[in-house]
Amino acid sequence: MKGANIRKTCRIMRLIALFLVIGIGISYAGNSYSQVTTLSLKLTNKTVHEVFDEIERSSEYIFLYNSNTLDANRLVTISVEKETISEVLDKLFAGTDNTYKVSDRQVYISKAPGQEARVDEVRQQQQIQVTGKVTDITGESLPGVTITVEGSTRGVITDHDGIYSINVAPTGNLIFSFVGMQTLTVPVEGMSQLDVVLHEHAELLDEVQIVGFGQQRKGSVTSAVASVAGQELRAPVGKLSNAFAGQIAGLISIQRTGEPGADAAEFWIRGMSSFAGGTSPLVLVDGVPRSMNDIEADEIETFTVLKDAAATAVYGAQGANGVVLITSKRGKAQRARISYRGEVSHLTPTRRPRYANSYDYLSLYNEAFRNEGREPEFSDEVLEMYRTGADPDLYPSVDWWSTLINDHTYNTRHTLNFRGGTDRARYFVSGAYYSESGYFKSNPEYDNNSTLNRYNLRSNIDIDITDNTLMRVDFSGQYLTQNRSRQTSQDIFNRISRIPPYLIPAVYSDGTFAQHPSFTNNRQNPWVYLTETGYQKTYRSFIQSSVHLEQKLDFITPGLKARGMVSYDSDNNYFTSRTKNPDTFYATGRDEEGNLTYRQIQNEVKFADPASSNNSTKKIYMEAAVDYQRDFGPHAVTGLLLANRQHRQLHNQALAYRKESFVGRTTYNYDNRYTVEFNFGVTGSEQFAKGNRYGFFPAVGLAWNVSNEPYFPAALEKIVSNFRFRASLGRTGNDETGGARFLYMPTFGDTGSYAWGIGSTGTTNSLAGLVENRFESPGISWEIEEKRNIGIDLGLWNNRVDISFDYFNDERSNILLQRRTVLNVAGFRQNPWQNYGIVQNRGFDGNINLSHIIGDFTLSGKATVTFARNKIIEYDELPPAYDWMKRTGKRLVNQASGQPLPLIAERLFTEDDFNISYDNAGSKQYALKDGIVGSPWIPQTKPGDIKYMDINGDGIIDNNDRVYDPEGYHPQIPETVYGFGFGLDYKGLYFNAFFQGAANVTVNLNSNSASFMPFHWGLIESNVRQEIVDDRWTEENPNPNAFFPRLHVSNMGNNNTQSTFWYRNGNFLRFKNLEVGYNFNKNIVNKLGISASRIYVMGHNIHVWDQVKMFDPEIGNADGGTRYPLSRTWTMGLEITF
Repeated sequence: MKGANIRKTCRIMRLIALFLVIGIGISYAGNSYSQVTTLSLKLTNKTVHEVFDEIERSSEYIFLYNSNTLDANRLVTISVEKETISEVLDKLFAGTDNTYKVSDRQVYISKAPGQEARVDEVRQQQQIQVTGKVTDITGESLPGVTITVEGSTRGVITDHDGIYSINVAPTGNLIFSFVGMQTLTVPVEGMSQLDVVLHEHAELLDEVQIVGFGQQRKGSVTSAVASVAGQELRAPVGKLSNAFAGQIAGLISIQRTGEPGADAAEFWIRGMSSFAGGTSPLVLVDGVPRSMNDIEADEIETFTVLKDAAATAVYGAQGANGVVLITSKRGKAQRARISYRGEVSHLTPTRRPRYANSYDYLSLYNEAFRNEGREPEFSDEVLEMYRTGADPDLYPSVDWWSTLINDHTYNTRHTLNFRGGTDRARYFVSGAYYSESGYFKSNPEYDNNSTLNRYNLRSNIDIDITDNTLMRVDFSGQYLTQNRSRQTSQDIFNRISRIPPYLIPAVYSDGTFAQHPSFTNNRQNPWVYLTETGYQKTYRSFIQSSVHLEQKLDFITPGLKARGMVSYDSDNNYFTSRTKNPDTFYATGRDEEGNLTYRQIQNEVKFADPASSNNSTKKIYMEAAVDYQRDFGPHAVTGLLLANRQHRQLHNQALAYRKESFVGRTTYNYDNRYTVEFNFGVTGSEQFAKGNRYGFFPAVGLAWNVSNEPYFPAALEKIVSNFRFRASLGRTGNDETGGARFLYMPTFGDTGSYAWGIGSTGTTNSLAGLVENRFESPGISWEIEEKRNIGIDLGLWNNRVDISFDYFNDERSNILLQRRTVLNVAGFRQNPWQNYGIVQNRGFDGNINLSHIIGDFTLSGKATVTFARNKIIEYDELPPAYDWMKRTGKRLVNQASGQPLPLIAERLFTEDDFNISYDNAGSKQYALKDGIVGSPWIPQTKPGDIKYMDINGDGIIDNNDRVYDPEGYHPQIPETVYGFGFGLDYKGLYFNAFFQGAANVTVNLNSNSASFMPFHWGLIESNVRQEIVDDRWTEENPNPNAFFPRLHVSNMGNNNTQSTFWYRNGNFLRFKNLEVGYNFNKNIVNKLGISASRIYVMGHNIHVWDQVKMFDPEIGNADGGTRYPLSRTWTMGLEITF
């Protein structure tokens, strides 16, 4: 199977190469624009200038002329039908002394040679020739830049290499203009060589905004949309989802683990709005539903987040959780550009847990015995043996973390991109290699470390088959190998956190593997468990392909076009593993010669034959659409009608997953001031019965550009360059059912427990038969989300300051769940499914971007903030005994399944809470004072135990005092996330820094008591955190606010139960990214045949400020912080463009 997958991948790569060669060949074989473009005009009594304007409007031609050589106000009448530019101009200038020259899309108008010879001779004597090159700030050449002489209409355009040449007076000025760039006026000052760098213009760059199923002029967008360029997501991480935390307003992202290949972040758009259905956003790459973690940041042009109904309703039942649109890079009409980027990174854990040594561990164990009035287990002599380490075989003190985990590791990344083309065909080809090694120490005979090797290839080809027909052919592929121990990383970290340091060494001094006699569960040697039980490998290969065809239909009506797309994705996974076990022993002592004596615990098991399995997924996506966009003077109208179908086939399922949708959208804009948009999505899903299978999800959006009003104060125009209001209202849906399919149909199974009479022994006879497992629910349907949004966009000082802010108020209803309040006597083997429940979600998000150029300095800054708070309006629960136990009316706090609600901890008991007496032995006896409530979980409450609040005042601490969503605490997913950063560029030297944070989030230290509570499973199945050693309640340190309460050995119920004592403020601020680099001088590198080059140092997850301290706060409650650690990364990089 593995070989077949590799051969299949190779065939695919060869096919991609073939398409690339064909595309490039076409790009160089194409006819010139003037040869294939025809014009149709019918103009009466119009000036020559107006004729030029009409040609420029209906084509890509640009007219360049001097007003001294052309009478542009001459009235003409012209009528042509599908004629070339030369035929049109021959008629236009018939009988005049003007002539012309057509160079691709540029048309130069001049006098006939005899008329202009003398004038030109005089002019040439007064002018000099200026040549140069135009580039952007990265050093990439800019073809198509218009250079004009100030005060005239004479000009030229840069070629494919950004080169230009123009005659100008020595004292004249040249004006450089290009779409998306700031127009620049440069004095000639007698120079013959003039190289120019153009900077991006924030306002012009954002003229077009990516939206659902297309794009719109940004000035007419009514919805809440946020975008960043792919370059901003470059980070030394394995998965793209770990690169955008804090970067995009409205996006909440949390990374729970750093394990290679399994470190994808969880993310939500504007928080969570469901307690049962799916909450993950829909992700589309180039318009096709795909994973964002399969694409490299270098391949991305734009990353767009759609947040409100006006943006997401077109996705129907897939839009309730928001939508992420990733657009990959495409070719450009320029000479081939080859870019290489290479990085080497050094990784260390952001934070590692600290555990007690054997001496401290056993000392605390003795202390716990004394706290319960019992004699200590270990004598001072034994403790001293552990303290001194005199015999590490029999008295070990093992730092299991350092024994199994390396303190650093490395990863590498190499990307190679090709980009170019002609007017007829354009291409972008990218290849990437990424390698990451984990922290686990490895067996020298085979690799049991967590490692990842990934190869990516992408080819995007655009071909203008005719002037009106565009074809796009896209391929991408990935080959991935992943390696790890036979055991999961979580199992390994659990054993590190639970095995005591004194129990056994990892390996005895003579090389013998150690194992405890009772080696099951948490007593198993973690070193053997990691390095001596085998390994697993995963091989993954996939292809993603699509063909897109677009046809202009201007012959029907200008602005109309049709397009279609079909994509095919194939994903294949092959898994193999081998298991083994070594001989293990337990040292019982030493013989007379001092040699260790052993008891064998486990016999060796040689490597077993490889076990393998595989799975595959095939996906087909089809889409057809008709677009319309046209301006009628101040009126701009757009329209869209679209249909699509999705088909997904899993190899182990007989029935494919299918969806189909119908989409409509229309917008009207008047004078770039007022915009109204209406759109809808109709989704058909297999999840529901006929009659409920299709859902209609409409939305409407409005926008008002105040700054374009004629009455906008002139005094403000120099300050306020853009001032817009937006509002939207609509409905979206969600059909995610948590994996269960066809819930409207019943399912049946067999059972052997039917009771049928009484047998001879007096017991019930049991017979086999069919039973109904799942009760049919034909009435179930979509989750529905009503979304409301108002927003404001503000640009200041020519958009050097760009601000967007949105307030949203969403309500999710018809939440699909299994009913919880069904009587047992109703006869259901499984509780039935039903649409029941409402969650409200409110909040705001916003961003501010700053950019300013002062001489050679380029300054930039950005900040984002997102706040989302939900509230349960309707929940399927029995009326509790007290209101504080209700979920209805409270937030979603992500209570773990089966975990009790918390008690409210006040502090630790102190001696002031007790009446103290002494027994005959002189030991203190404690009796609680009147009015102070004790604990029902231990025989006698003492100072140092946790004191809880008696919520209902009945004088008893019990389950009636547990509180859902207690005041002053927050959910496990942050309600607030933010980010801010700044950058500085000076003559090629640049510096960028970014900080990311979270607030309104709580971390529960005791979410996994087995990994946290000392002596939870007894003496030989628990480890102790160093924080407990350093700050716990003792008689010598009777601090009521100590980190850890009085130690216990057996009676742990009071302190171990879920309570707010273990809750910690999970807010954090992280120094997320730092980059310092240098762009080499172009005049130097160009001599080496290099267009641009830079070197840089990058830091990621550099430092975090928080109150958790024990582990990285972003890991949160995950297994008590005992997961694979997040990484602090320092990277050296080099980027070269040829």
